[in-house]
Amino acid sequence: MQQITIGPEDAGCRVDRLLRKRLALLPLAGIYTLIRKGGVRIGSRKTRQDYRLQEGEVLQIDVDQAEIRAPAAPDNALRSLTCTSFFKKNFSIIYEDDHLLACNKPSGLVVHPGSGHTRRDSLIELATAYLLDTNGIAPGDEVALVHRLDRDTSGVILVAKNKRTLRSLHEAFLQHAVEKEYRAVCHHRPPEYEGEISVNLSRTHERNRGMKMRVDREGDAARSRYQITEYRNDLSRVTVFLETGKTHQIRVQMAHVGSPIVGDVRYGDGALDAKLPSGPPSRLFLHAHRLSLKHPQTQKPLTIKATVPKEFAGIMGGEGV
Repeated sequence: MQQITIGPEDAGCRVDRLLRKRLALLPLAGIYTLIRKGGVRIGSRKTRQDYRLQEGEVLQIDVDQAEIRAPAAPDNALRSLTCTSFFKKNFSIIYEDDHLLACNKPSGLVVHPGSGHTRRDSLIELATAYLLDTNGIAPGDEVALVHRLDRDTSGVILVAKNKRTLRSLHEAFLQHAVEKEYRAVCHHRPPEYEGEISVNLSRTHERNRGMKMRVDREGDAARSRYQITEYRNDLSRVTVFLETGKTHQIRVQMAHVGSPIVGDVRYGDGALDAKLPSGPPSRLFLHAHRLSLKHPQTQKPLTIKATVPKEFAGIMGGEGV
């Protein structure tokens, strides 16, 4: 049970609003569940979410200290993330050695902090916290993402534990020496059972929507190969092999051939999503399933896989992956 003494700056604040500020990594639903189950008290009595706090009161919260710990030295602040429910829910290791860490990123998790980011809820921060907590970072080394995934895409992502590994893997990606296999569920059926999509892409900016990619004859070349593995209820489960690595490439290309990815709020078809028998999807149905490459130090073949989420089969009305 952790305690917060209410000071003048928080006097008059509602309990739920204070908790939203102080428990930044706990989902809103988790905060309200905590209150409802009596995990937030003043003295011996439960408190309501709309109770307005008074100066001098002591709020008792049934969470780990790491959830509300005030900012400390950067290393200690990050290390404390390993005790949070957010870390346990979102950080999953599928491969690790002395040089490399591979994670199965969930949909909805950003990989890197953005401008003004203060919540410490990105994958690179979770990976750094884990390595600090396990003494997995050698003095002078830096942890870094090797590549990126969109926030709403799940699957394999690589983290280098040192600069030498990072340089080696960056070169492998630049030389197209990494085989990248994705799984997706799309509306309709792509033009062919097996096919290649080769179109040029460029960036554009839309008012109120920010950066967006588009098919543009003057843009950069982008190539993907795909195979349909299942077609049912006007939905296609496809395997996509990414030959180039442009931003949002698979999402733009599948929409371009008339088979937008299910749950894609930027390039997809919201009307089709809304008509699904299971209801509007809660995520983007795109998953980075496999990376095959040579190990950056031993040069031996290495294949890393992230299990395809069960909902990919469930939305088709089938079982398995």
